Amino acid sequence: MKMGDNDAGVALNKARGGMVMQSKKRRFGLSGKLVLAILAVGAIPLVISLSVAYYRGSNELQNVIGASFQALAEGSAAKVDAELQRIITVDRILAQQAEDDPKVRAELLGDQSRGKNSPVVQFDWPPAAETEPVIDALKASRVTGLEGVSSPSDESAAAKVTGLYLDSATQQHTLHISTPIHDGKGTIPIGWLQRDYDVKKLFDPIIYPIRFGGTGHVMLINNSGAIISCPMLLTGSRIEDRTLLASVTKNRAGWTTAENDGHGRDVFSIAGYAPLAGVNALLPPGESWHMFVWQDSREIFAPAKSLLIGVLLAGLLSLGLLAALSYYASSHIVKPIQRLRREASRIAGGDLSQPLAIHTGDEIEELAGELDEMRIQLRQHISTLEDKVEERTRELKENQAEKDRVTEQLIQAEKVAAIGTMASGIGHEINNPLYVIMGRAEAIRDEKDVSACNEYARDIIKQTKHISAIVKNLSGYIRPASQHELEEIDVNEKLAEALAMAKLSLLDDRIDIRQNFVPVPKIFAKHEEIQQVFFNVIRNGIQAMAGNKGILEVTTTLEDNQVCIRIKDTGTGILAEHLGKIFDPFFTTKGPDEGEGLGMFIVRKIVTKYNGSITLESQVDKGTTVTIRFPGVEPI
Repeated sequence: MKMGDNDAGVALNKARGGMVMQSKKRRFGLSGKLVLAILAVGAIPLVISLSVAYYRGSNELQNVIGASFQALAEGSAAKVDAELQRIITVDRILAQQAEDDPKVRAELLGDQSRGKNSPVVQFDWPPAAETEPVIDALKASRVTGLEGVSSPSDESAAAKVTGLYLDSATQQHTLHISTPIHDGKGTIPIGWLQRDYDVKKLFDPIIYPIRFGGTGHVMLINNSGAIISCPMLLTGSRIEDRTLLASVTKNRAGWTTAENDGHGRDVFSIAGYAPLAGVNALLPPGESWHMFVWQDSREIFAPAKSLLIGVLLAGLLSLGLLAALSYYASSHIVKPIQRLRREASRIAGGDLSQPLAIHTGDEIEELAGELDEMRIQLRQHISTLEDKVEERTRELKENQAEKDRVTEQLIQAEKVAAIGTMASGIGHEINNPLYVIMGRAEAIRDEKDVSACNEYARDIIKQTKHISAIVKNLSGYIRPASQHELEEIDVNEKLAEALAMAKLSLLDDRIDIRQNFVPVPKIFAKHEEIQQVFFNVIRNGIQAMAGNKGILEVTTTLEDNQVCIRIKDTGTGILAEHLGKIFDPFFTTKGPDEGEGLGMFIVRKIVTKYNGSITLESQVDKGTTVTIRFPGVEPI
């Protein structure tokens, strides 16, 4: 009795039913997935590059702005230093003129002869008519005796600045500078020339013109945070943020970032600073003046944000164009691959009657040829499977002399039956690389970079070779063992191939496969028979765990100079009364569609054929362990 193509299709469709139901649930077609994949490939680098560019650009902009603010602070500090040095120079010239004035000397020298309780000598000098016209900020100029200074220990100083204070009479902030007046020899101080200057008139003409942007400006402060001159804050007001103040009142120039702008707002800011070295040398101990440069951070980073938005809009436009082009390519370029997928699905569904003819002149055509070769072999073996099994089984019972030959044919029939059950899995395994091939073909259509096109072409060749290897592996597996000679076999390699074949259609997602392979000697046998041994045992283990979670553990070791293979499952186990019959021909506990009871019989035949041994341990509801041993042909 022969199995026709239609009967084969019905049998294979049962195994494929679950995959069909899953395909109906797909939300997106192939074109939609390709478009989404290409958009992701374009969007991810765009987002990463924009993020990196913005981060690096912001840091570099911050460094440039900080260095610029530092240079501006140093330049402004130098201007204020120069102005104060000019004022002090004028005061020194006047002090020398006072030394030469007989009236001033008489008053001051006469003061030294007075007692301690006498009033302090103090009078306005020089007269208003003689006051230099260039000092518009001058408020008062007077000469005092030595008692007129607040710190007698400083009498030998050339000049000193007492700092910033509020004039209670005028409510104006004043800067006080004291210059010593010496005797005729210029060595002994006899009094002081004390002059008061209006801070705003003195420093505002220097500080106010230094503006940049809408908010950028410089300000003069002291180390306690008092504002000496600022175009935005009142003189005498203070910077309350102690952290910011400590950062900008150092004895060296620099720049810093802070979470306060020094103007009462808690926002990120960049500030440049520089000390007034010349002025600080004349100030009382513990007091220092500093130049502070600031600009609103929103104004600083506005150009960078504007540029980022522009680049982002351009990137979105590029993604839109990329989506349109990818959709066009997916609709017109991948048709041969889509047809190949449909043909593979038809073969997986059991329809082996139609030849597969695709003419593209490339690797896709070669892949189609391999698939058609597989279709022909499947059709031939499926159509003769039942006749061969019945004929060889009858001959085995009638003639014991034909036992070895029939056993060989049963082994081949078992392999063909296994291939038949894996047909749907084969189509699924081939479909996955086809999706990759379609994506790369579409990318080549749109890509202008030759190097990128070469990379995509290499991916297509890689996936095509992968599918070709699957087909060749299966074709070699189903060839009769008589066509091969004995050879040295790597057990670990054959175990890996058997696991790969089992995954084509047998493996449940809930089954965890664990491999623990160690280097072991090779064995001497026919590779297709050893692969069938491993495949049958692995298949039994997976079927024992069908519908449940489980673990399939495959290990190799070297024990007593023998190659030892253990295949352990956590399935239902084997009843004690069945253990002695496992290796009997035609004994099975499976359903009528799940096996003929030849699997383990064939396994033991092959193992003993090569001087090996097989043992089986099993516990109901705990699992089964199959141990296979072969003599090695070489040391490790």
